[in-house]
Amino acid sequence: RVIWGWVQHNGWWRPGQRPNITRRSVGDPLGDVRPNRTEDLDKLTDNMLRYGYPGFEHNYGLWYDRRRDAHDTVSRDNPNVVPPFLEQPWARSNEGRAADGLPKYDLAKFNPWYFDRLAAFAALCDKKGTVLFHKYFMQHNVLETQAHYADFPWRAGNSIQDTGMPDTNPAANVFYDVTNPVRRNLQRLYIRHCLDVLGDYRNVVHLTSEEFTGPLSFVQFWMDTILEWEHETGKHVCIGLGAPKDVQDAILADPVRGPQVDVIDMRYWWYRADGSLYAPDGGHQLPGRGLESGSKQAKETSLAQIYRKTREYRDRYPDKALIDALNSGREAYWAFFMGGGSLLVRGQIEYQGQKDPLQYEQPMGVELIIPSYNFINKHLAAKLLKMNPADNIVPGGALAWCLADPGKTYLVYAPKGGSFTLRLDGAPGTYRAQWFNPAKGELSEAAATPVKGGAPRRFTCPGKGDWALLLERN
Repeated sequence: RVIWGWVQHNGWWRPGQRPNITRRSVGDPLGDVRPNRTEDLDKLTDNMLRYGYPGFEHNYGLWYDRRRDAHDTVSRDNPNVVPPFLEQPWARSNEGRAADGLPKYDLAKFNPWYFDRLAAFAALCDKKGTVLFHKYFMQHNVLETQAHYADFPWRAGNSIQDTGMPDTNPAANVFYDVTNPVRRNLQRLYIRHCLDVLGDYRNVVHLTSEEFTGPLSFVQFWMDTILEWEHETGKHVCIGLGAPKDVQDAILADPVRGPQVDVIDMRYWWYRADGSLYAPDGGHQLPGRGLESGSKQAKETSLAQIYRKTREYRDRYPDKALIDALNSGREAYWAFFMGGGSLLVRGQIEYQGQKDPLQYEQPMGVELIIPSYNFINKHLAAKLLKMNPADNIVPGGALAWCLADPGKTYLVYAPKGGSFTLRLDGAPGTYRAQWFNPAKGELSEAAATPVKGGAPRRFTCPGKGDWALLLERN
């Protein structure tokens, strides 16, 4: 079955923003296990399935202790931390004092609570049909403000290892420099530990980093470490490739690494509405904040260019799933879907009023996706495995796109409504035709009698706005 819908991105710092599956609440008078505290992972995944966001994108938080919510940069002179905590992947040592006032990190050892939570979530994803997008690193720490870097475990003075990291930002190019033997060995150890914990789960997509705009050399190192682990263990994990376009295309063209990529994350580049390409090169310490959120792309692109971008990579790489990030309207999500796209990251999936509910509830904004999500789950989740973008729309009518399993199933989407002609040449037999209204979630018959195949057929949407036509062979 195809999993389609939105992906929720996790919270990075304070509670009251978004879930984080490695947030740990202690001593909360309203309860330690609840939304935006220590998440009830079973109830969270149920919520994801119910409300149209079956994917969850995880990276470790900006800092451990809530005192840093103030975005100051001072080193603490005491260990009086404030919960809830955003647990980090690395374990603490018994030595020294990090910038947050607690003992320094030991980057060669790992936090069992953190990784137990990831494994528990991954197990639920396999069981229920949700997806964990696991991002190994968090570029925001090493490229944004000094407050985001102050408590980063790899910063100079925060770990017992001499990482060679600078005291101040920007530090991304140093972090991504794999020629440094100390950092390279520690990163390799960490990557392999993530694989040891998550390598048996099929519904986990492994991605390099949140907001990654780094160089090709780091992605090559990261992938080679995974491939080495796969060769040693005989296991295979789902490798996602999220990077600037020049880095992404270089990996995909690589005869060794390219075939090992299972998922392409395309959020770091797009076509503008005028058809020109926006694609900053990797390795220039460009903050990924504007690229990865999906908001910048939504402002600069158009429905036609979303479809063009997605269709190009679907046609070029038919064996790989496509994800993207786009904070836009329903028509944009359908343009991505009709181009062959899978899941869309929608960063701002938050509870009503950005507050912390005591029970799991419908987040804000998901009403845009729920009707289409339910329709696709019910009528197309199995059939989409054999459906691909097809040039079956006769030019000259309304803007429309087609997904087809030729001779069996056709789905046409018209983002502005109107009339279009669908080529059914070479597709004999009769078809049941139904109109789907994405705004209301309603499905209705499109014709009183079955539609005959074997020739072009014209259809007129039954109302204003966007419509989808589903044809299924009798």
